[in-house]
Amino acid sequence: MRKLAAPGFTTGAVAAVRPAIERISGELVQRLRTGTEVDLVADFAVPLPTLVLGEIFGIPADECAQVRSWSDVFAAGLLPIKDTLRPSIMWLNDYAKNLARQRRVDPDDGLITRLTADLDDDEVSSMVFLLLVAGQTATTQLIAKGMSLLLTHPDQLDRLRGDRAVLSNAVDEMLRYDPPLRVTAFRMAVAPIEIESVTIAAGDVVMCSVTEANRDGERFVEPDRFDLGRQDNQHLAFGHGIHRCLGANLAKAEAEIAFATLLDRFDRIELAVPVAELKWDDVGIMNQLTTLPVRLQRKHADRERTRTNPSRRR
Repeated sequence: MRKLAAPGFTTGAVAAVRPAIERISGELVQRLRTGTEVDLVADFAVPLPTLVLGEIFGIPADECAQVRSWSDVFAAGLLPIKDTLRPSIMWLNDYAKNLARQRRVDPDDGLITRLTADLDDDEVSSMVFLLLVAGQTATTQLIAKGMSLLLTHPDQLDRLRGDRAVLSNAVDEMLRYDPPLRVTAFRMAVAPIEIESVTIAAGDVVMCSVTEANRDGERFVEPDRFDLGRQDNQHLAFGHGIHRCLGANLAKAEAEIAFATLLDRFDRIELAVPVAELKWDDVGIMNQLTTLPVRLQRKHADRERTRTNPSRRR
C-alpha cells in the first residue's frame, strides 16, 4: 500500500505542488494584520497544511477545517487513550471512505484516484486516513514550534534572514531539536532483547523516544544547542528506513515555504507575550504549541503596495 501511495510524495511530485503551497502561504500571510496581536498558530500554521492536503486530495475548502478538527481530536486521544478516540476514528474513516467512493464515480488525476485502481475502499480509506492525520497536526506543529524557536533564538533568526541557503538545514534542525512527535508508532518485540539491563520480552509493546534520540550526545555535537548550520544532522523526526514518513518531502517543503513567506513579507516578527506565557498542550504523543501571539511589521515595499491598492488591506 505504501508503494502505491509513494509516487504522490516523491521529490518530483512535491515540486509540482510547490506553486500551490506558495500560493496558499501567500494568501494566508496577506491576511495577517499588522499593528495588533496575531496568533501564528490559528491564523497560519493550522490552515496551511490543511489547505495543501485539500489541494492534493481534492477536499473542498469549506470541508478542510472540519477534517482538521477531527484529526486533532484523534491525535489528542491516542496516548493515553481517551473516550474521544473512537468517534474521531469513525468520522475520519467514514470521510476517507466517502472520498474513495467519489473518486471511483468521478475520477481525476490525483492520488486517491490512482489508489482506487489497486485497492478496495477499506484499503484506500485506511491510507487516506493515515495521510490526513499525519499530514496536518504534525506539520502544523513543525511550523508553529519552528517559528517559536526562531523567535526565541534571535541570532538564528537573523542568520536565516541573511542567508536563505540555510533554509533546508534550518528545517532539519527544528525537526531534530523539537520534533512534532515525541515517540515512534507502537512497535512489538518479536523476540526477547535486553537494553541496558532492561529486558523486553517477546510480545511487549514498545514506544521509542524520538526526542531522546535526537538529543543523543553520542550522536550529535552539543545536542542541546539550536544551530541552523548544523551539519551531519540525520535526525529521526521522520523515522528511518522502510518506516520513514511517507510525507517527509511534503512536510519539509511546506515548512520551508512557510518560513520564507513570513520572512519575505515582514521586516519584523516578535513575540507579543513573554516566552513563559506561550500555551502548550501535552497530548502524549506530542507537546503541542497551541498559540503563538506575535506582532508583525510589513516590509516597506509591501506597505507601499497596500497604500496604493486599498483592496489589499486587511
